[in-house]
Amino acid sequence: MQSALQSLTRSLPWFLLDPARYLLGEQCFTSLVWDVNWTDVPCLRLGLSKGLGLGIVIFGSIIKFPQIYKIVHARSATGISLAMYILEVVAYTISLAYAIRLRIPFSTYGENASLTVQNMIITLLIIAYSPMDSYSRRVTTFCRARGISTNALYVAVAATIMVLCSLALASETAVPPPLLKTLQAFTIPVSLASKVPQILELHRDKATGQLSVLVVFAQLMGTLARVFTTLTETNDHLLFWGFALATVFNAVIAAQVLLYWNGNEKQSAMRDGRWYDPVPTSRRFSELPTTAVPTRELPKRD
Repeated sequence: MQSALQSLTRSLPWFLLDPARYLLGEQCFTSLVWDVNWTDVPCLRLGLSKGLGLGIVIFGSIIKFPQIYKIVHARSATGISLAMYILEVVAYTISLAYAIRLRIPFSTYGENASLTVQNMIITLLIIAYSPMDSYSRRVTTFCRARGISTNALYVAVAATIMVLCSLALASETAVPPPLLKTLQAFTIPVSLASKVPQILELHRDKATGQLSVLVVFAQLMGTLARVFTTLTETNDHLLFWGFALATVFNAVIAAQVLLYWNGNEKQSAMRDGRWYDPVPTSRRFSELPTTAVPTRELPKRD
């Protein structure tokens, strides 16, 4: 059996063998692929970690697309916490800069690059499709006086801040290595705190809204896999605890999604019910047509 597998693996084309050699290293490539020695536990564990890491990197490049599609298609960000995504963008951007500048193996963080960009896009979409007039009366007045959309202004400001902060984190002059390590330590509480607004929003609404169920469970599986790859390929305790605690909070959100699975239908039924009045009473009375009360003509005096 082993000799048959050896003849199969050794006849693989170069475009499969070379990437495997690069990912596994010469020693583990020879043991696992060339000699098909699957009793080599350290190399087998490394191979599993590399495979998981590569799968996460590929899957991570499209993981948030369902959420982007739901927001754009519905032209609404109902049920999605803006605070969660702002904090996620902060944590992901710092972690990405930390991993790149410390030259940590790409298979342990590769999806972070695409996830950072996707989170930025979702954040801008939430801002674009949420009512922003209520945040600041002065900003709203300023925009209306100049014929500018309030949402468009907030989107432009948010995008500018994202670009400037990303450039600062990439520069060792703007953010020295000791400061970057301190910021990376803060990403753990920031990342965990980013889940709290979404947990509270789901608890309050008792419905998932436009929150993508696929993305929620994909994030849970991704952080679980990252716990394994981080333990296998690095000794960085900051990365490990960040992924481990994120897994716990992602599990809470996933449990809420299962609990409030039919929440959207219940809310829709409430709106369609006869007893439900979507228009406030004060508004109804203010919109009633005004009718003139007929006055009785007084008799003319002679």
